[in-house]
This record gives sequence, C-alpha cells and structure tokens, in this order.
Amino acid sequence: MSRLPATATLLLTLLFAPAQAVEPPPAKDMAFVNARVLTMTGPGVLEGHTVIVRDGRIHALGPDADLSPAADDVVIDAGGRTLMPGLAEMHAHVPVPQGPHQPPGYTEDVLMLWVANGVTLARGMLGHPLHLELRDRLDRHEVLGPRLITSGPSFSGQSVSAIEEARRRVAAQAEDGYDFLKIHPGLTREQYDAIVEAAAAAEIRLAGHIPVDVGLARALAAGQETVDHLDGYIHALVEDPAAHPDAARSFFGIGLMPHVQREAIASVAAETRASGAAMVPTETLFENFLAAVEDMEELTERPENVYLPPALKSAYLARLEDAGAMAEVVAEFLALRKELLGALHRSGVPILLGSDSPQIMNVPGFASHRELEAMVAAGLSPFAALQSGTTAPARFFGHEGRYGSIVPGAEADLILLRDDPLADIGNTRSIDGVMVRGRWLDRAFLDAELARIRERYAAL
Repeated sequence: MSRLPATATLLLTLLFAPAQAVEPPPAKDMAFVNARVLTMTGPGVLEGHTVIVRDGRIHALGPDADLSPAADDVVIDAGGRTLMPGLAEMHAHVPVPQGPHQPPGYTEDVLMLWVANGVTLARGMLGHPLHLELRDRLDRHEVLGPRLITSGPSFSGQSVSAIEEARRRVAAQAEDGYDFLKIHPGLTREQYDAIVEAAAAAEIRLAGHIPVDVGLARALAAGQETVDHLDGYIHALVEDPAAHPDAARSFFGIGLMPHVQREAIASVAAETRASGAAMVPTETLFENFLAAVEDMEELTERPENVYLPPALKSAYLARLEDAGAMAEVVAEFLALRKELLGALHRSGVPILLGSDSPQIMNVPGFASHRELEAMVAAGLSPFAALQSGTTAPARFFGHEGRYGSIVPGAEADLILLRDDPLADIGNTRSIDGVMVRGRWLDRAFLDAELARIRERYAAL
C-alpha cells in the first residue's frame, strides 16, 4: 500500500498542531452507573444499568444491582440520563487544510464540531491523499475526532475523460488504501461501466451520485452500494427523462417535477430493496434551499452559524442567491423527497444518517441533528432515525457489534443525553458528554472547545 511522502506527513502535522488548544483526556477505565441505556440492539431501554469501559471498549453491561465498578474506575453517575451509541455521519466532507474560504485549523475544527455533537464516525465523501494519513492519526488518537472512512478523489465528468484512465484511477485508489470510490455526476455510461468492472476486480466499493447518463436502474444493477441525496430517483419516476432538456434534469431532477408519476414510487422502492443498496438522503442540504426561499433570515441567523467561518458563510449564502428561481417547485420537490424516503424505509431499504456537512449552511455536527429530525418528518420513528446513525452504518460496513451499539466488546463510542431521544428526536442535542473510543469528553471540555472555535471565528 502506498503512503504519503514524508513532506506531506510533516505538512499535515504542522497544519493540525496549532488549532488544538486543550489536550484531550486519555482513555481511562470508567463506569457509567444509574444509566438509562439505549443499546440500539432493540427498541427497549435498560433502566438503572451500569456500563463498564475497559481499554476503550465496552467491558460489561448489567443492572446496577448486579454489576459494580472496580475500585480504580472513574465513575460517572448518569442519574437516570440516557446513554446511547455515538452517531455516524455517512455523508461527510473532511476539509483539506488551507482550502478556499477557510481559516487555518479549519479541518480540526470540523472534527471537533462533529465530536461535540456526538458524531464518532465520519464517512468522507470527497477524499484527498492527506485523508489517508489523517485516518491513521485519528485511529491513534493523535488528532481528536471521529473514526474516518474515506473515499478517494471522486470520479466525475471533469476528472475522467477516457475509459482506460478511469480503470487506472480505480486500481490506483484501491492500491493507495482508500475505503471506497466516490461517484460524481457527468460520467458517461461507458465510463461508469468501466469503473464498475475495475472496482469489482480491485474489490473496492462504489458510492455517491447517479450520473444522468447512467440512471438509477443501471446503478442499482451494478451494485453501487449507496445512493446519496436520493440522486436519480426523480428521474426514475419520469417515463422518459431523456426526452426533457438537460436543464430540467439537473439539480437532482427538480425541473422534472411536473412529469413525475407518483404511482411508480412503490416499484422504485422495491427495486432499491432488491438491489441491496442503502440510501443516504441528506435532506438538510435541500431544506436549506427551501429556507433560502421561504425564510432567509431564519437560515442566516441559526444559532449554530457561529461555528461557520465568516468567509465560508458568505460563500454559502452566495450559492443560495438564485434559490428564489426555484420558489414555485422547491416545496413540492421536498415533499416528494420525504414521500420517497418514507417509501424506501417502509420497503426495508437501509437508511443511513448523512447531512452533507460541511456544505451549504450545514454546520458540522449540528446538521446531523437536523437530519435526524428530517427523517422523523418523513415518517421514520425516532428509534428508526437513531438506527440510521448507529446500527445501520455498522451493519453496512460489516461491523455489527464493533460500534453502533452498546454491547460487550464494542468500541466505547458513547453519548450521554439529558433528555430522551425516543420521546423527541430533537433531544439528541441534549449532550452532557461524549466518549470517543474510550476517551471521555465531559460537557466542560466540549464547551471549552466550542468557545475556542466561536471566539476564533468572531475575530476573523
């Protein structure tokens, strides 16, 4: 497996070093007592339970009366609060240091914002060579942040111009050690088919968009393992999408809304279920466009916006300036997306939590909670929404029991909540502490880190 040259590794180290103001605590043997444990192995809750953590893993779980902490354990009295697994952000964009509109240290800020919101696993959807080393440094706890699973640089109409070039890029990314391939728009059917063939030979997975020339049916048949943004689904509800202008088929098919045949939703959902593909809807991304049309002030004044660098916030708002042109159809478009998402869920299609952060006004971590609310609005129960960020990603990666649930042997990625997320999905925001593979970050630590980020951005 090829690795970054020493100069690139040094660059990564130097770029991350200045931003970490507080040394995160080391992993310790700990016990959470008097906890209301949401294991996520089933919809029930275990009242009055103890969870013991040893060497960064769940060592034991049992009723308080039957399980006692060791004398040298650090004991956290949960006082009846809810202890649940950490969340996965399955459509994340890990910034490249010194990217456009971002201050120094922004990559590490994003990692911290995810962790502060209970995100303990991130699937990076636009990979870069620096992310390979970052993935390893996160595993070694040299940088504080979620576990990282990363694609390579994406395959698109701009990055691929020839079929043999596409095959070479697939082989190179597999050799370099990326976890999967990211598909972006613009590929021809021939290019996509070559990528699928080369990926099968290299034993590497595909995920992402559905190029218009490929179409949903072909992507599902080819074994693309996630469809992100519900891309291709509006097109699949139109009898002959190719008969319509390119402009109507762009931006996820919003211009095709007048031609949608809703009676096709059930068959498209069944086809998706039969393919084995999972769905990462990223509803918050599209809800931000609706907010730009209906209530721009609410969008620009959201409390979490203090965690956006000013230049980046301005760039996001500039991209929303033309949202008014979609005013007549955007609400209907979002309603159809919710209908599709509900139908896919009822058909048994795995739904994975992903907000597409940081992207247009999606503040890392905070957007994950908005995404959970969007899933419930689409008809998922709070428990099903929580599954999308816990057990469903673990199952998708073949890591059930390793993370995403509170069971003996699982890595200790945990969130302690003041309020019950099953009663109100918005209660996932009521975080009193987060454990990242055995490292306990209490509310005071999280508040100090959030204040550091806030104050830096306010001074820009």
